[in-house]
Amino acid sequence: MKYFIWLLSSINLYFGFYFLLNVLNILQSSKYGKGATLVMALLLLTMGFGAFYISIAKNNQKLALLLGFGPWILVILFMLFTMLTSDYK
Repeated sequence: MKYFIWLLSSINLYFGFYFLLNVLNILQSSKYGKGATLVMALLLLTMGFGAFYISIAKNNQKLALLLGFGPWILVILFMLFTMLTSDYK
């Protein structure tokens, strides 16, 4: 289970850095606004690092797994909220 958490945290960190590079205009492949992309980047980065820390230092695999899946649930909810409240005219 520890290796699955590390894999999930690595994926979170990869996408977090990818979104952060889009916010910094190093990559220009984002389809969303800078605010939404920044929120997703910070969410994925902080919870990815948090899952690694909890898994390695505190040895609490259940909490680390929750932190690993948490960003995906929150990102989906945030994107849904952004799509519902944005003006696409």
